[in-house]
Amino acid sequence: MRRLATIGALCLALGSLATLPVRAQENAAICKDEGSAPDAAIAACTKVISASKAKTNDLASTYYNRAIAYRQKNDFDNALSDYNDAIKINPKHARAFNNRGAIYKEKGDLERAIADFSEAIRLDPKFTAAYFNRGNAYDDKSDADKALADLEAAIKLDPKNAAALTVRGVVWRRKGDIDKAVADFTHAIELDPAYAIAYANRGDAFEEKGDSDKALGDLVRAINLNPNATRALALRGYLYRKKGDLDRAIVDYGEIIRIDPKSDDAYMRRSEAWLAKGDRLAALRDADEAVKLEPSASVNYAARAAVMRALARNDDAIADLRRALTLNPADARKRQIEGALKELGVTP
Repeated sequence: MRRLATIGALCLALGSLATLPVRAQENAAICKDEGSAPDAAIAACTKVISASKAKTNDLASTYYNRAIAYRQKNDFDNALSDYNDAIKINPKHARAFNNRGAIYKEKGDLERAIADFSEAIRLDPKFTAAYFNRGNAYDDKSDADKALADLEAAIKLDPKNAAALTVRGVVWRRKGDIDKAVADFTHAIELDPAYAIAYANRGDAFEEKGDSDKALGDLVRAINLNPNATRALALRGYLYRKKGDLDRAIVDYGEIIRIDPKSDDAYMRRSEAWLAKGDRLAALRDADEAVKLEPSASVNYAARAAVMRALARNDDAIADLRRALTLNPADARKRQIEGALKELGVTP
């Protein structure tokens, strides 16, 4: 397993190894080697840290390298602790700020993430990855204008940055400019013809434009490139259902369940497809599983109520619809649920 940071380039430096004893040189080399397995890197970095007698920039780099290894093991807490130590020792370590910001973003702390990305940019105004990451964080905050500004900066610094083009396309799409979104996704694909995410997003955009055939073509490419792309599978399943190809839709939802057995949405969607196909028992099995996996989702009870009605189990349908109403559904769904109750002769 290569010990690569998830976001941005690495600066793995521990100073001159030649001045260290042989065993210390070996530990330092393993610690900074991108090819080291995470556990081996953590052990080696820890030995270097334990033997260090001064808080130098080399020591900051050791904490930084160990943080990368912890991050690869999804050990966010230890990774954060090490990035903190790296920054305390070397407050000008731009990449430590960037990588710490990436962890804060994954943990949902967007304010801290943006602050770290901003500091990384202040320290290194040409740090492409920090602009990209901050743009991504601003997009998560629904601040499209700031997101676009940062992504523009990333693309200006690196015109072949397919990831930045793809995220900018997502922002354009959310702003309602589908043509600009498609242009960005297309450019990203031209730069990286094996970039599954760009195909999936362009397929999503084509679907929004009403071009189901182009959407399906892109989603097929995305899934061929990445068979575990659950979002692409979900959208392709939806398009197959829309075209009346229920068997293919059921297969796609089944693939999502294989990848993520706890996806209540996939069970719920497959239940709807089984029901449309006329297999009520299969529909009920999947609807029951969706409710079991996520008992706080109004949509799951509403979907199971439809199966209950098809089975002429109206009392059970009424119970599910009433339960769905108690879970504060969105206004449009609330009206649908109330309409279904009225059809069953019950006052909502």
